[in-house]
Amino acid sequence: MAKFTKADRQRIIDGYLGATGRNQFVPGEFVDWLSGQPDHEAYGWFFGKDDAEAAREYRIDLARQMASGLRIVSQVSSARSTRMKVATREFPALISPVAGRKGGGGYTSFDPHDTGDRSELLRQGAVSLRSWLNRYRGAAEMAGVNVSQIETIIAKIEKTTGQKAA
Repeated sequence: MAKFTKADRQRIIDGYLGATGRNQFVPGEFVDWLSGQPDHEAYGWFFGKDDAEAAREYRIDLARQMASGLRIVSQVSSARSTRMKVATREFPALISPVAGRKGGGGYTSFDPHDTGDRSELLRQGAVSLRSWLNRYRGAAEMAGVNVSQIETIIAKIEKTTGQKAA
């Protein structure tokens, strides 16, 4: 499937509107029109798969939407002589690695045992904390909240991941 830039998509839609004389983009009408244009550059994007394959991909996307924002629970245990410590930690079921977003990216299953996944999640957490701090610091300080602990957390995460939070 072709990866179309924003400019490509604009050109394709403008071309469709010009070819049909329409002045409004109606997605269903566009797909119907495109189905009769097998030589069109966007034809493969919409009709490059058989219906069963396209339906499966659509259902997988629905499953991703259903799992979005949910948490997985992982128990971590460590034993020392006769004592055992069990800690329950929550993680997101899916993450969207920033490095893959420009190329289309998407969500991947989070593996709490994968150091890359943990590092990515930590880095995204530091970015979110930094964003929160930039937006709400003034209000928090006026309410008497000491935000220095948040800054300390961000610094520790940045040191652990080796990356600065934007």
